Amino acid sequence: MKRFALLLTLLLLLGTIHRAFVPVARAHAIPVGCVPRAGITLDTPPPTVLCIFSTPLVIEKSNLEVVNAQGERVDKGDVKTYQGDVVSMVVSLDSTKMNAGIYTIRWTANDPLDDSTTNGTLEFGVNTVVPPTPTPKLPGFVMTPQPLQTASTSNGVTPTELISRFLIAAGVILLGVMGFLFWRVRRAPNLDDEADSEAAPQDRE
Repeated sequence: MKRFALLLTLLLLLGTIHRAFVPVARAHAIPVGCVPRAGITLDTPPPTVLCIFSTPLVIEKSNLEVVNAQGERVDKGDVKTYQGDVVSMVVSLDSTKMNAGIYTIRWTANDPLDDSTTNGTLEFGVNTVVPPTPTPKLPGFVMTPQPLQTASTSNGVTPTELISRFLIAAGVILLGVMGFLFWRVRRAPNLDDEADSEAAPQDRE
């Protein structure tokens, strides 16, 4: 009974840590994927640009625009969610303004969790190869190994990354402890059976 109570306490502790820190780690919206994807070279201009973000967005405070190498916009300014999905933004492009070249997607994302706004850029090419760019380190998200966005983040380890590392370490430790306790619980009946078998001959004598 004591072992069960200890296991239950550890599970409750892990749940508390998850609820307390995970929302903070996910507080800033960033794109986890776009179509066309970053770094791709297309034969013809795409009709739209669609980006999916890591958290829901306040669409009224978010924006998506596409510019050419001269900084001239080639989108139609009709930013909206894609089929009502609040983690997405889509904007139409004016293909008549898009010749061969490199185009930059500028994104601004507002997160309703803490009213924070993040922004950044990514590039794709039309009949032009996009030169490699450094891949930014974005905590908690696995992104494609293509030239990605250059987000406005500070250098070094961020508080969000520290929280993510703490949660991973705490989870590994708790899982190890729980595994050990589970092994002890499974082993306990065997020890009791051995004790009973040793006591049985003495009772017969």
